[in-house]
Amino acid sequence: MGMPPSSEPLPVEAAGEPAPAASGALAEPPGNGHTAAAIASLVLAIVAPVSLLFTAPFASFAMLLAFPYDGPSRNPWLAPLAFWSLPMVFGTISAGLGIYSLRKSKRSGESKGLSLASLCITAVFFVLGLSFTLRFVYMMR
Repeated sequence: MGMPPSSEPLPVEAAGEPAPAASGALAEPPGNGHTAAAIASLVLAIVAPVSLLFTAPFASFAMLLAFPYDGPSRNPWLAPLAFWSLPMVFGTISAGLGIYSLRKSKRSGESKGLSLASLCITAVFFVLGLSFTLRFVYMMR
């Protein structure tokens, strides 16, 4: 049948604050996970340029295969594609996490500064990479 009513008073909301959870659930952290997304964005923004060291041998091999001995190359995009494949994935995820964290953060805070730093690093990396790639493709013609 039913349980007898308890003699404990129910929690009362004080001054518009919500009552503490009676089930023992933990309260959410103050950053609501946006700080973690901003940190992940910053880490990926730093890992993206470092990942060029892993893709450089594959790009060199692709350049040897695509560069003809006589005349212009028919596939000048092959070596840059191999070179920027992994950094592009890291940079895209970093930019997405940075924009998400920036939109969800408050007017000022730790996550906003971290996400702005990661977006700046990603933007500089993108501009430098695009300029070097366009020069490289022009050289292969």
